[in-house]
Amino acid sequence: MAWIFQGSPEKMDIDGYLSRSPQSIYWWTPTNVKDIEVGDPVFIWRSGEQAGAIAYGQVAKRPTRARLIKNKASLGSKFWIKDEPGPEEHRTKIKLSDVRTDEDQGMITRAQLKAHPLLKNSLIITAPNRTVFKLSSDEVIELQKLWNTPEFVELNDEPASEGRLLLSQHKRRERQSRLRRDKLRKFRKKHGSLHCEICKLEESGSYPEEVVESVFEVHHITPLSELDGMTLTGMEDLAVLCASCHRAVHANKAVKENYASLKAFFAEKNS
Repeated sequence: MAWIFQGSPEKMDIDGYLSRSPQSIYWWTPTNVKDIEVGDPVFIWRSGEQAGAIAYGQVAKRPTRARLIKNKASLGSKFWIKDEPGPEEHRTKIKLSDVRTDEDQGMITRAQLKAHPLLKNSLIITAPNRTVFKLSSDEVIELQKLWNTPEFVELNDEPASEGRLLLSQHKRRERQSRLRRDKLRKFRKKHGSLHCEICKLEESGSYPEEVVESVFEVHHITPLSELDGMTLTGMEDLAVLCASCHRAVHANKAVKENYASLKAFFAEKNS
């Protein structure tokens, strides 16, 4: 089976919860507790003015009463604004594959579903006043197409769309899209051009002018997931990296250690 789990930003800071828990979350599950199984695909749906699917993952643990979950911090209680479910209510653990909280990052909007020949008739559109929605096999296929999930495989012999690169950790943690633009602009003003602060890949002459800026990304030196609560991010908190080094830094959970190790490696190599 596959599911949509819906949440209201009026009751919970959903974006904040997802940004502080980029690996896994626990979602309130008032219905269908006997039907949900480990491995089921799940879309997280944000209701309200900016409604749409903003995260994708799989069930990592069947619905469990909140009082039985040992890591209470993982329940995200501090992100609830009102009406947090009680300790006897069930929560489902979801391992997240990708989070996209705005259209620039590729979220699936309500408008996209309303314009879709099949999905416009789904319950999340026609009867949205609930938390858990079971998806038909056809619905989940169409949603996965719209999301372009890396694990999606067409169930026929026709060619499948693929090749889009999703840098999930970077997109989960960069909450303000303007930070990348501002950091690259100020870095270029200071240094005259862009270069990777780890491997020293230069902007000039490395790639065609029309695509070269896309090679450079902005990295949070201290991952947002390691901070306690909301934070203000300044230009000094960010580093300009090439896409290859950025992927290497986020190769596993030891992000800060990877960053330091790569800087030391290339410093010695280039000395």
